[in-house]
Amino acid sequence: MKIIIDTDSTTEPYDNVTSCVADSEDANFPDENLRDDFTTNLWRAASGTTATITLQVSKGSSVMLMNTNATSVVITAGSGGSYALEAGYSLETGYIKQDDEVAVIKSYSLPGVGGRLWADYSEFLGPHIVTLALTASAAPYAGIVRAGKVEEFNDPAIGLGEGSIDYSVEMELNNGANYFRKRNVIRVYDNLTLFETRANAWIFKHDIFDHVGPQPLAIRIIQNAAITDWEFVAFAKRTQPPTLEHITNTHTRINFSLQEVI
Repeated sequence: MKIIIDTDSTTEPYDNVTSCVADSEDANFPDENLRDDFTTNLWRAASGTTATITLQVSKGSSVMLMNTNATSVVITAGSGGSYALEAGYSLETGYIKQDDEVAVIKSYSLPGVGGRLWADYSEFLGPHIVTLALTASAAPYAGIVRAGKVEEFNDPAIGLGEGSIDYSVEMELNNGANYFRKRNVIRVYDNLTLFETRANAWIFKHDIFDHVGPQPLAIRIIQNAAITDWEFVAFAKRTQPPTLEHITNTHTRINFSLQEVI
Protein backbone atom coordinates (compact mmCIF):
# COMPACT_ATOMS: atom_id res chain seq x y z
CA MET A 1 0.00 0.00 0.00
CA LYS A 2 1.27 3.45 -0.91
CA ILE A 3 0.14 6.94 0.12
CA ILE A 4 1.36 10.18 -1.44
CA ILE A 5 1.97 12.41 1.57
CA ASP A 6 4.77 14.47 3.06
CA THR A 7 4.31 13.98 6.79
CA ASP A 8 6.39 17.12 7.40
CA SER A 9 3.83 19.25 5.56
CA THR A 10 1.39 21.27 7.65
CA THR A 11 -0.85 22.52 4.83
CA GLU A 12 -3.29 20.89 2.42
CA PRO A 13 -3.03 18.93 0.19
CA TYR A 14 0.05 17.52 2.00
CA ASP A 15 1.97 16.45 -1.12
CA ASN A 16 5.07 18.01 -2.72
CA VAL A 17 3.70 19.80 -5.79
CA THR A 18 4.88 23.43 -5.79
CA SER A 19 3.48 24.35 -9.21
CA CYS A 20 0.84 22.85 -11.52
CA VAL A 21 0.40 24.32 -15.00
CA ALA A 22 -1.48 23.02 -18.05
CA ASP A 23 -0.45 24.19 -21.52
CA SER A 24 -4.12 24.77 -22.37
CA GLU A 25 -7.17 25.54 -20.26
CA ASP A 26 -10.80 26.44 -20.72
CA ALA A 27 -11.49 29.63 -18.76
CA ASN A 28 -14.39 27.87 -17.04
CA PHE A 29 -12.25 24.86 -16.11
CA PRO A 30 -8.84 26.26 -15.02
CA ASP A 31 -5.83 24.15 -14.11
CA GLU A 32 -6.02 25.13 -10.43
CA ASN A 33 -8.99 22.75 -10.22
CA LEU A 34 -6.45 19.92 -10.38
CA ARG A 35 -5.26 20.86 -6.90
CA ASP A 36 -8.52 21.02 -4.98
CA ASP A 37 -10.23 18.09 -3.24
CA PHE A 38 -13.04 17.51 -5.75
CA THR A 39 -12.50 14.97 -8.51
CA THR A 40 -15.58 16.26 -10.39
CA ASN A 41 -14.35 19.88 -10.38
CA LEU A 42 -12.41 19.56 -13.63
CA TRP A 43 -9.56 21.15 -15.48
CA ARG A 44 -10.28 21.03 -19.21
CA ALA A 45 -8.13 21.99 -22.19
CA ALA A 46 -9.47 24.83 -24.31
CA SER A 47 -9.44 22.82 -27.53
CA GLY A 48 -7.79 20.00 -29.42
CA THR A 49 -7.28 16.40 -28.35
CA THR A 50 -3.88 16.70 -26.64
CA ALA A 51 -2.64 18.66 -23.63
CA THR A 52 0.23 18.53 -21.15
CA ILE A 53 0.20 19.06 -17.40
CA THR A 54 3.56 20.14 -15.94
CA LEU A 55 4.25 19.72 -12.23
CA GLN A 56 7.14 21.12 -10.26
CA VAL A 57 7.74 18.78 -7.32
CA SER A 58 10.07 19.46 -4.40
CA LYS A 59 10.85 15.75 -3.82
CA GLY A 60 9.23 12.38 -4.25
CA SER A 61 8.70 9.29 -6.38
CA SER A 62 5.03 8.98 -7.43
CA VAL A 63 2.24 10.78 -9.28
CA MET A 64 -1.51 10.10 -9.38
CA LEU A 65 -4.13 11.37 -11.85
CA MET A 66 -7.88 10.96 -11.33
CA ASN A 67 -11.08 11.28 -13.37
CA THR A 68 -9.65 11.90 -16.82
CA ASN A 69 -11.11 11.32 -20.28
CA ALA A 70 -7.66 10.61 -21.70
CA THR A 71 -7.22 7.42 -23.70
CA SER A 72 -3.44 7.55 -23.27
CA VAL A 73 -1.04 9.35 -20.95
CA VAL A 74 2.75 9.57 -21.26
CA ILE A 75 4.53 10.51 -18.04
CA THR A 76 8.06 11.84 -17.76
CA ALA A 77 10.00 12.73 -14.64
CA GLY A 78 13.38 14.41 -14.46
CA SER A 79 15.46 17.21 -13.04
CA GLY A 80 15.00 19.47 -16.04
CA GLY A 81 18.72 20.18 -15.91
CA SER A 82 20.03 18.79 -19.17
CA TYR A 83 21.53 21.00 -21.83
CA ALA A 84 23.58 20.81 -25.06
CA LEU A 85 26.59 22.92 -26.04
CA GLU A 86 26.81 24.77 -29.32
CA ALA A 87 29.42 23.63 -31.79
CA GLY A 88 32.89 24.86 -30.90
CA TYR A 89 32.27 25.16 -27.15
CA SER A 90 33.58 22.85 -24.43
CA LEU A 91 33.23 22.74 -20.66
CA GLU A 92 36.10 23.54 -18.32
CA THR A 93 37.49 20.72 -16.23
CA GLY A 94 35.94 20.25 -12.82
CA TYR A 95 32.39 21.19 -13.83
CA ILE A 96 29.45 19.50 -12.13
CA LYS A 97 27.40 17.49 -14.59
CA GLN A 98 23.67 18.20 -14.53
CA ASP A 99 21.16 15.36 -14.25
CA ASP A 100 19.49 14.14 -17.42
CA GLU A 101 16.25 15.93 -18.20
CA VAL A 102 14.14 12.78 -18.45
CA ALA A 103 14.69 10.11 -15.83
CA VAL A 104 11.82 7.81 -16.68
CA ILE A 105 9.02 7.53 -19.22
CA LYS A 106 5.77 5.63 -18.65
CA SER A 107 2.87 5.20 -21.06
CA TYR A 108 -0.64 4.31 -19.97
CA SER A 109 -3.77 3.25 -21.84
CA LEU A 110 -6.97 4.51 -20.21
CA PRO A 111 -10.71 3.98 -20.85
CA GLY A 112 -11.53 7.52 -22.01
CA VAL A 113 -13.97 8.20 -19.17
CA GLY A 114 -13.36 8.17 -15.42
CA GLY A 115 -9.74 7.17 -15.97
CA ARG A 116 -7.26 6.97 -13.12
CA LEU A 117 -3.58 6.08 -12.90
CA TRP A 118 -0.67 5.85 -10.51
CA ALA A 119 2.95 6.04 -11.69
CA ASP A 120 6.05 5.36 -9.63
CA TYR A 121 9.42 6.70 -10.73
CA SER A 122 12.97 6.73 -9.37
CA GLU A 123 13.02 8.84 -6.23
CA PHE A 124 14.22 12.43 -6.36
CA LEU A 125 15.46 13.90 -3.09
CA GLY A 126 15.27 17.41 -4.51
CA PRO A 127 13.22 19.51 -6.96
CA HIS A 128 12.21 17.91 -10.24
CA ILE A 129 9.65 18.15 -13.02
CA VAL A 130 6.87 15.68 -13.82
CA THR A 131 4.90 16.01 -17.06
CA LEU A 132 1.71 14.22 -18.04
CA ALA A 133 0.96 14.33 -21.78
CA LEU A 134 -2.72 13.47 -22.33
CA THR A 135 -4.43 12.34 -25.52
CA ALA A 136 -8.23 12.07 -25.68
CA SER A 137 -11.01 11.86 -28.24
CA ALA A 138 -12.11 15.41 -27.31
CA ALA A 139 -10.59 18.21 -25.26
CA PRO A 140 -8.65 16.44 -22.46
CA TYR A 141 -9.76 16.92 -18.90
CA ALA A 142 -8.86 15.64 -15.43
CA GLY A 143 -10.05 16.07 -11.87
CA ILE A 144 -7.16 15.62 -9.44
CA VAL A 145 -3.38 15.38 -9.62
CA ARG A 146 -1.06 14.61 -6.72
CA ALA A 147 2.69 13.95 -6.68
CA GLY A 148 5.58 13.70 -4.29
CA LYS A 149 6.88 11.73 -1.35
CA VAL A 150 5.39 8.28 -0.67
CA GLU A 151 4.83 6.43 2.57
CA GLU A 152 4.81 2.70 1.88
CA PHE A 153 3.14 -0.06 3.91
CA ASN A 154 2.25 -3.72 3.53
CA ASP A 155 -0.73 -4.53 1.34
CA PRO A 156 -4.02 -5.26 3.15
CA ALA A 157 -4.59 -8.82 4.32
CA ILE A 158 -6.95 -11.13 2.42
CA GLY A 159 -10.60 -10.34 3.06
CA LEU A 160 -10.84 -6.66 2.22
CA GLY A 161 -14.29 -5.64 1.05
CA GLU A 162 -15.31 -3.30 -1.74
CA GLY A 163 -18.74 -1.71 -1.89
CA SER A 164 -20.30 1.45 -3.25
CA ILE A 165 -22.48 4.40 -2.36
CA ASP A 166 -24.96 5.35 -5.08
CA TYR A 167 -26.08 8.98 -4.95
CA SER A 168 -28.76 8.42 -7.58
CA VAL A 169 -32.25 9.72 -6.81
CA GLU A 170 -35.08 7.16 -6.63
CA MET A 171 -38.63 8.23 -5.89
CA GLU A 172 -42.08 6.67 -6.08
CA LEU A 173 -44.61 9.18 -7.38
CA ASN A 174 -48.22 9.54 -6.17
CA ASN A 175 -49.53 7.77 -9.27
CA GLY A 176 -47.38 4.74 -8.55
CA ALA A 177 -44.76 5.48 -11.18
CA ASN A 178 -41.08 5.49 -10.32
CA TYR A 179 -38.74 8.43 -10.89
CA PHE A 180 -35.01 7.87 -11.29
CA ARG A 181 -32.13 10.28 -11.71
CA LYS A 182 -28.68 8.74 -12.22
CA ARG A 183 -25.94 10.36 -10.14
CA ASN A 184 -22.44 9.48 -9.02
CA VAL A 185 -21.46 6.14 -7.56
CA ILE A 186 -18.37 6.04 -5.34
CA ARG A 187 -16.38 3.12 -4.02
CA VAL A 188 -15.89 2.23 -0.37
CA TYR A 189 -13.34 -0.21 1.02
CA ASP A 190 -13.89 -1.89 4.36
CA ASN A 191 -12.36 -4.63 6.46
CA LEU A 192 -8.90 -3.37 5.56
CA THR A 193 -6.22 -4.82 7.81
CA LEU A 194 -2.47 -4.21 7.72
CA PHE A 195 0.12 -6.10 9.74
CA GLU A 196 3.00 -3.72 10.35
CA THR A 197 5.86 -2.99 12.69
CA ARG A 198 4.78 -0.82 15.57
CA ALA A 199 6.84 2.06 14.17
CA ASN A 200 5.06 1.88 10.80
CA ALA A 201 1.68 1.53 12.50
CA TRP A 202 2.39 4.70 14.46
CA ILE A 203 3.23 6.55 11.23
CA PHE A 204 0.07 5.24 9.54
CA LYS A 205 -2.31 6.22 12.33
CA HIS A 206 -0.76 9.27 13.96
CA ASP A 207 1.51 10.89 11.36
CA ILE A 208 -0.89 10.37 8.45
CA PHE A 209 -4.58 9.82 9.21
CA ASP A 210 -4.79 11.52 12.60
CA HIS A 211 -2.71 14.35 11.13
CA VAL A 212 -4.87 15.00 8.04
CA GLY A 213 -8.21 13.96 9.59
CA PRO A 214 -10.95 13.62 6.92
CA GLN A 215 -8.71 15.15 4.23
CA PRO A 216 -8.65 12.85 1.14
CA LEU A 217 -5.30 11.47 0.03
CA ALA A 218 -3.87 9.78 -3.05
CA ILE A 219 -3.72 6.08 -2.18
CA ARG A 220 -2.72 2.91 -4.03
CA ILE A 221 -4.44 0.34 -1.84
CA ILE A 222 -2.68 -2.63 -3.41
CA GLN A 223 0.68 -2.17 -5.12
CA ASN A 224 1.18 -5.64 -6.58
CA ALA A 225 2.88 -5.31 -9.98
CA ALA A 226 0.26 -7.60 -11.55
CA ILE A 227 -2.51 -5.08 -10.83
CA THR A 228 -3.45 -2.90 -13.81
CA ASP A 229 -3.03 0.87 -13.88
CA TRP A 230 -6.37 1.83 -12.39
CA GLU A 231 -7.36 -0.98 -10.04
CA PHE A 232 -7.18 -0.03 -6.35
CA VAL A 233 -6.05 3.53 -7.12
CA ALA A 234 -8.20 5.81 -5.00
CA PHE A 235 -8.54 9.42 -3.94
CA ALA A 236 -10.09 8.64 -0.60
CA LYS A 237 -10.57 9.62 3.02
CA ARG A 238 -10.71 7.46 6.12
CA THR A 239 -14.26 6.85 7.32
CA GLN A 240 -13.12 6.67 10.96
CA PRO A 241 -9.68 7.06 12.53
CA PRO A 242 -7.73 3.77 12.17
CA THR A 243 -7.51 1.54 15.22
CA LEU A 244 -4.40 -0.32 16.36
CA GLU A 245 -4.10 -3.74 17.97
CA HIS A 246 -0.63 -4.33 19.37
CA ILE A 247 -0.48 -8.08 18.84
CA THR A 248 3.18 -8.57 19.82
CA ASN A 249 5.98 -6.48 21.29
CA THR A 250 7.12 -5.64 17.76
CA HIS A 251 4.10 -5.83 15.45
CA THR A 252 0.68 -4.22 15.25
CA ARG A 253 -2.56 -4.87 13.39
CA ILE A 254 -4.12 -1.76 11.77
CA ASN A 255 -7.87 -1.80 11.08
CA PHE A 256 -9.42 0.92 8.91
CA SER A 257 -11.80 1.70 6.02
CA LEU A 258 -11.74 4.17 3.14
CA GLN A 259 -14.32 6.09 1.14
CA GLU A 260 -13.68 7.75 -2.21
CA VAL A 261 -14.47 11.42 -2.55
CA ILE A 262 -16.02 13.16 -5.54
